[in-house]
Amino acid sequence: CTWENILPMDSIWRSVSYGSAMTLPEGATVYDALAATGLSYTGYGYIEEIGGLWEKDFSAKSGWKYYVNGSAPMMSCADYVLKDGDSVQWVYVLNP
Repeated sequence: CTWENILPMDSIWRSVSYGSAMTLPEGATVYDALAATGLSYTGYGYIEEIGGLWEKDFSAKSGWKYYVNGSAPMMSCADYVLKDGDSVQWVYVLNP
């Protein structure tokens, strides 16, 4: 599993960054991958905050969204079971 967290970088944005390849046990979820990064976060199935950047910090609809292999699954990160070679990306969006 590879992990990537990308945010725009300018004076308005707070930066949260982590990139790594990791080995997770069989049956690990996107949530498990987040927990394995060591970054601070709040939430379980729905992630409210990563690295001090909270949902709704910039607008009523801003928050965290995850992608696996470039696609946004329509399920909780605690329910999405990763497969070998999957790439996970968390993106902070202003208007999902």
